[in-house]
Amino acid sequence: MDPLLLSLLRLGQAVRVIGLEEARAVGLTPVQAETLLFIGRTKSFATSIGRLAGHLGVSHASAVGVVDGLEARGLITRTGDTRDRRVTLLRLTPAGRQVVEGLGRWGWQLTQALEGLTVEERKALERGLGAVIWSLRRAGYLEVAEPCRGCVYFAENVAPGQPEPHHCRLIDRFLSEEEARKDCPDHTPIRAPAGIAR
Repeated sequence: MDPLLLSLLRLGQAVRVIGLEEARAVGLTPVQAETLLFIGRTKSFATSIGRLAGHLGVSHASAVGVVDGLEARGLITRTGDTRDRRVTLLRLTPAGRQVVEGLGRWGWQLTQALEGLTVEERKALERGLGAVIWSLRRAGYLEVAEPCRGCVYFAENVAPGQPEPHHCRLIDRFLSEEEARKDCPDHTPIRAPAGIAR
């Protein structure tokens, strides 16, 4: 087996173990923790069950099962989308927000592992992994959500002084600074990672 592929598989295994350990520390499964983080970090109009299923890489029915469990525990609620009544959006309850705050250090073991790398090694790793992630995203195996800045559809500060000064051209909606900082599943980078053609 290719040593690089083996390294990536081992890294994936470590991430799963770390995720399980960190989720257990707050009384959750990894998928429950990831669901709460998704709801907390994602733009309020993009927290549908369908988007959650895509984020988790599971079926819609499986995502509903996760949502049902978290709702039964009083950590999330469902609400209708004011723009499209067919869509149900997920929201954190105060108890859910408290749990998400407890997950604030999610992945800290990976951060510690990266601290041993030099600046040059970190840059090379970021470039290489960025290219792999971009390739997997283009192939449909991975959904990557990011904040607005750096997206081709984002127009920053087009209405200065307003509560929602930014604009997303994709959905034709104005955004507050808080919303602009949250992840969007439709984020389309202005530039692909170096060496990757769109």
